[in-house]
Amino acid sequence: MSLTRRLVLRALTVMVLVIGGVTALTHQLVLVSGRNDVDDLLRQESALLSDTLGEQLPAAAGLDGMVSGPEAERAAHRALAIRPSGPRHVSLVHVDGVRLQSTGGPAEVAGLMRGDDAPASAPGVARTLDTDIGRVRVLDTPLTDAADEKIAVVTVAAPLDTVQDTATTVLLFTAVAGAIGIGGGGVALWLVVRRTLTPVRKVSAAAQRISPTDLATRVPVPDTGDEIAELASEINRMLTRIEQADTGRRRYLAAISHEIRTPLAVAEGHLELLGGPEAEIVHAELERLRRVLEDLMAVARGGDGIDADRGPVFLPDLFDAVRARVGSLSHARSVVFHEASPQVVLGDQARLEQCLMNLVSNAIDHNPAHVLVDVATRVEGDTVALTVADDGNGIDPDVLPLVFEPFVTTRPNGAGGLVGLGLSIVRSLVTAQGGGVDLESGPEGTTVRILLPIARA
Repeated sequence: MSLTRRLVLRALTVMVLVIGGVTALTHQLVLVSGRNDVDDLLRQESALLSDTLGEQLPAAAGLDGMVSGPEAERAAHRALAIRPSGPRHVSLVHVDGVRLQSTGGPAEVAGLMRGDDAPASAPGVARTLDTDIGRVRVLDTPLTDAADEKIAVVTVAAPLDTVQDTATTVLLFTAVAGAIGIGGGGVALWLVVRRTLTPVRKVSAAAQRISPTDLATRVPVPDTGDEIAELASEINRMLTRIEQADTGRRRYLAAISHEIRTPLAVAEGHLELLGGPEAEIVHAELERLRRVLEDLMAVARGGDGIDADRGPVFLPDLFDAVRARVGSLSHARSVVFHEASPQVVLGDQARLEQCLMNLVSNAIDHNPAHVLVDVATRVEGDTVALTVADDGNGIDPDVLPLVFEPFVTTRPNGAGGLVGLGLSIVRSLVTAQGGGVDLESGPEGTTVRILLPIARA
């Protein structure tokens, strides 16, 4: 997943969490605010009804000045007539064990308070009851006389369904608005992030164009003065260090090449004086050594400068030549040559001998002593594959993608031999002949294939 997508998704996740939290908080605030409004209504109506009932009690008193049960009921009836239920509440008075209810009010609440399932009075603060008609808010207020004796209980009840409906509506509208905001904000955020990361894409594109043969290229440093500019500057400084190290390596290899060419020239001069068939064999090997040296220098320069003459190469002759060269080596018994296909390919026989010798030497040098190496051919359509396979332990999977790069080796700590140029030379030589190289490796061994086109008349 790209950096742009990750940033947008993470930002949208934060937006969803924030908007979701705000929506839930708004829903709760609407519920609390609505309930507080209902409580204010209940307290106001309870106070008015209590005051009205208090005013009616003296008028209903008997000759003795006392308010008995019947007198209290008459006073309650008068009070309820004066302060009846409203459109949002139902008013009741409990007096002398009798429940008196005014007319009007929300029908469902009025029916509930009039029925046998009406909640018992509980003087105190307002409370919420879960009933068959939904949630109902109820407030019971006791009314006492001068002797602090309870005369009656005033009850006011109101439904909470309106509050719940309002909160649900607010929740729905807030959620829809939040979804629209997230959608629009996501698009805007995508555009902003893409624009912000444009310097990163430019740096990445420039870095992809850098190759081992062109280390002078530098990535553009944006004038943003932020972390991206700092990253680009650090990449350029790293490239400068790599270029300096590569220049030093090339100078070192050039010095080695110069030092080796001199004794080679001296040895060839003495061989010409000695003459004889043995001298010719040694002279041929020195010539191969000179060619290998030049190829090493070409690989060190990035693969440029390798010469190969493409012509017809008869595979049995190629195998005979390689078999003769391997036969003089100490590990000849570990190498098995299969009968070559009687095909003619386009290539350079001397270069192909060099490639096969490199592959055989690699297979021997990088495996235990008991490993066998098979050299064979296989025709694949218009292409012939020259295969060098061993039954060793295979190449480390971490190293496998890099085996054709210069100076990469499978030896522990790079010990022994010319480190990491064998396969790189093979690839450069085969590429110069118009062919290709591939490699497969696993626990059962390693197989390298040189692919060359069949010569057509």
